[in-house]
Amino acid sequence: MIAALLPLLLAIQPASGLEQRRATIVQFEIKLAPGLSPAEQAAATEIFAADTRTIRRCADAGAIGARYKAEKRFSGSITERRNTAFAALPIELRRELDKVPTGHATRVFGSAGVRRVLIACTVPRVPAARPDTV
Repeated sequence: MIAALLPLLLAIQPASGLEQRRATIVQFEIKLAPGLSPAEQAAATEIFAADTRTIRRCADAGAIGARYKAEKRFSGSITERRNTAFAALPIELRRELDKVPTGHATRVFGSAGVRRVLIACTVPRVPAARPDTV
């Protein structure tokens, strides 16, 4: 009976290792004005990329966002997600976060009219096993 349950118990256990990591992740996003030419979009993306390369802690993203709002340069948002499972992120974004130190922004990515970076605000860690779990 126990031998029959073991494969089932192992199947419902989360994957070990790096995919179990969790961290507080900030997504800093800007929206480009509609009707920009490709050259204007490239220039706006480069401004955002240059600004986000200066980020060394998550609060820096807020300061840049406040400056953008005051200058009416971009509209955008900053979203913080606490205890985010790395496994919930697309593999490409996990790889990007692995390339930068904690508190630094990833390279700029996005889609038409939207540019984003991610920042791991806390050191990604594998949660400690609780003693009352199998």
